[in-house]
Amino acid sequence: MIKKLNVLVVEDDENDRNALIAEINENADKLCLLGVSKSANDALAFIRNHKPHAVILDLELQEGNGDGLDLLDRLRFTLLNPRPYIIVNTNNASKITRNSAKKMGADYEFAKWQSGYSPKMVINHLLLVMPEILGFKDDPQTPLSESQLENKMRDFVQDQFNKLGLNVKNAGYGYLVDAVILAAKGINQNWGKIIGEKVGKNEDSVTHAMQYAINTTWTNADINDLQKYYTAPLRKDKYVPTANEFVFFYKQKLISNLNK
Repeated sequence: MIKKLNVLVVEDDENDRNALIAEINENADKLCLLGVSKSANDALAFIRNHKPHAVILDLELQEGNGDGLDLLDRLRFTLLNPRPYIIVNTNNASKITRNSAKKMGADYEFAKWQSGYSPKMVINHLLLVMPEILGFKDDPQTPLSESQLENKMRDFVQDQFNKLGLNVKNAGYGYLVDAVILAAKGINQNWGKIIGEKVGKNEDSVTHAMQYAINTTWTNADINDLQKYYTAPLRKDKYVPTANEFVFFYKQKLISNLNK
């Protein structure tokens, strides 16, 4: 039995939305309408919770909440396992807007104003790429287990820290790795407390060790490596990033790597 492709439709125009739904239902043997939304905020929560295989996204959600570009941007920094295939639908003829959508992670684009456009074209495209999305080929997209995903994240973060010149012998090294992974999972505060409870240290000790590890790196590491591998802007009055700034920078790098 062929596995169905689960699809989320994010479209605020009622006619376009209904036409897409009708085309999906016409192919109910292969496609499953997992959800419908006209809100970028609701769509983000839905994608996190229900993990659709594919998303059909209208860039201009004028009747809904937020917009498609904003949703794409937030998805770039959201941990998804695996990442959905995203088709963008747009009435926007701006090359800047459409190129931005691609850079933010859109896999394919349909211009509603192009000659011959129809919702059927969009669904036919999904049917064509469905085998690759579902992993019928040699390299199936099987979601990683929780432990496999954490090991992959840990390997990436440690590799990034090593390139920067962070000293692995420093206690703060391991705490910072854990903090980045927690942030990637959506836990964006209280890292010191959480890690401290895990390792039997108080919160202040953990947060101090994290900042100390950053400070000593900026003091001792090769300046060329710092400039090459830590590209986030620093405040003019500070030469060294705070632990929060450091963790969020690597959170974004980690999620971007996982979402490739």
